[in-house]
Amino acid sequence: MLLGVKSTRTVLIRHTVVAVIAALLVFGVWQANSFWSPDMRLWKAFGGASIILLWGALMIGPAARLWRPLNRFVSWRREYGIWFAIISFVHGYLVWDGWARWDVAGLLGFQYSAEAEMFLRVEPGFGLANLMGIVAVLLGLVLAATSFDRVVSFFGISSWKWLHTLAYAIYYLVSLHVLYFAFLHFVPSALRMTEYPDNPLRYLYLALILSITIIQAAAFVKTVWYKRTFGRD
Repeated sequence: MLLGVKSTRTVLIRHTVVAVIAALLVFGVWQANSFWSPDMRLWKAFGGASIILLWGALMIGPAARLWRPLNRFVSWRREYGIWFAIISFVHGYLVWDGWARWDVAGLLGFQYSAEAEMFLRVEPGFGLANLMGIVAVLLGLVLAATSFDRVVSFFGISSWKWLHTLAYAIYYLVSLHVLYFAFLHFVPSALRMTEYPDNPLRYLYLALILSITIIQAAAFVKTVWYKRTFGRD
């Protein structure tokens, strides 16, 4: 019961519920991106779904600080976090296999120039945004792999909680990754004049990112106020 779940059956039910939610999110984002080619549409679908799952994992804790009835859902952070890691890994693999074609230079925004006989950077910001995404996925997989009672027992609850503060590092990395691709990458530039349609979900992603920041700040303020007023958390 270290993570607040009473039985294996309950864990399986919760994973099934969140897996269904994840599948519906993938389908919903797929539908919203109908103007893209099938391969790009697919990895965008998994990418968008992973953002919403991460929002669910990080929103529950501070929201419960603001409204106590939500405490019953706090333990669901584990399932949301694990499925964020799974869906974001699939997103990364689809981009690596379908777009970058297993080419590290291409993934980092470089293209080979026969004229210059060297790799040239052609997409400023693209490589950095992808590196942020890669680090976020790797950290997400680490947290997913340690989201089990036996691991908590092995590390000890304090060490385990410290490790899982990396969830906020993931949040900031994903936020910057998303904002780059939703608002910057597909805008015409001096090197690429192609016009792409606006991402139909970009303001939803922005709202999710801002809402987490606002909820966390509000929960922090309430915790400090409560501590100073009543002498306890």
